[in-house]
Amino acid sequence: MCCCNGKVQLPLLKEAPRLLRQLLFDQTSPDNKKFQQNIRSYNSMFAFTSPGMKFDDTNKGGRGPPIIRIQGQTCHRIGSLLPITGQPPKFGQLYIYDTDNEIQN
Repeated sequence: MCCCNGKVQLPLLKEAPRLLRQLLFDQTSPDNKKFQQNIRSYNSMFAFTSPGMKFDDTNKGGRGPPIIRIQGQTCHRIGSLLPITGQPPKFGQLYIYDTDNEIQN
């Protein structure tokens, strides 16, 4: 991958953790087949997460499109399954809303 006629070189990605490499590529791993069959479900779980990162907004206010720079490792934050009593549901909690009513219907 290059930019500016090769003047900017992006660093190579770090090697994936050993367990993930086994699940993705090791056909002899006992968990490989199950992981491959359910990989879309695992990926969909992250649709209800919020990204966590160290955010750097020093490049704000320019004339071009907004720029976001993320430093360090990113993670996914997953909230509780149900909202705190008296609080409105948010994020993934909206998909598990008023289950007692749904069970009765």
